Amino acid sequence: MNEQTDEPGSSKPKHKRRSLLCRLGRIAAVLGVVVIGMKLTGLGERLFYWPTRGQYAAPAGAEDVWFESEGRRLHGWFLPAVGVEPGDKAPTIVHTHGNAANISRHLVFVDFLPREGFNVLIFDYRSYGRSEKGPLHRDGLINDALAAIDYVMERPGVDPTRVGIYGLSLGGTIGIAAAAEDERVAAVCSVATFSTWKGVTGDYLPVLGPWLTRAGRDTVDTAAALGDRPLLLLHGTEDPIVSHRHAPIIEAAAREAGVDVTFTSVDGASHVDWIDSHPEMWRAIVEFFREHLRTQQSNP
Repeated sequence: MNEQTDEPGSSKPKHKRRSLLCRLGRIAAVLGVVVIGMKLTGLGERLFYWPTRGQYAAPAGAEDVWFESEGRRLHGWFLPAVGVEPGDKAPTIVHTHGNAANISRHLVFVDFLPREGFNVLIFDYRSYGRSEKGPLHRDGLINDALAAIDYVMERPGVDPTRVGIYGLSLGGTIGIAAAAEDERVAAVCSVATFSTWKGVTGDYLPVLGPWLTRAGRDTVDTAAALGDRPLLLLHGTEDPIVSHRHAPIIEAAAREAGVDVTFTSVDGASHVDWIDSHPEMWRAIVEFFREHLRTQQSNP
């Protein structure tokens, strides 16, 4: 009688395990190709942006304006300073808004400035709002901000020696980078922005995020390139979108480079609700621009 060493059908579990491992291997290979493709093509960065479009009317007192960036028409609103005499030129703030939505949702973050004596240009980047569609990547958005600066510099009623940039969240990173390239910008304010692109994606996806995100034009580098122009950083301690930890990193890099930087940490403030709950933040913005954009007298 022959001795049987294996139970009948004992090879089936082994076969199933091998089959499962092969399938998992194929899935892992496909996912690897997809992830590498996202990194090489920049798709990972494009997924970073959350634009919304739609038609909406300009608010009372605002002018619909259009200008070009890399051959694309961008839309914005120009809000004139209140109380400026006809023919006089006023200091002007270019606002680079945050990631989601469009200018119709971001107006609340600038509508206090005209009554304080500042012109304001708030505009939509490519593919946001009514602006023409275009590829979404940091270089393109920075070029859009540079085009906005060019536009206000040539506009009647704007004193080109008193132009500042004020950015919120993603817009802080974009605005600081644009100011670093255009020395005509006299002062920069950034609220709740991030220190590096890899750093902010790493906050959400600790391993995959930084790997998918390319370095370059990081705020720690562009802030350090502002030279003798002042920089105001504001960040709430309870920010759930962009961690408060980023602001001291930017401050340290700018200060080490000799930039006149002021960092104000606002206890209890969140990412966007500060406009209502912490009025000291918008007052700090007003005082900063009053100080640094009033050094030149307005010329008719």
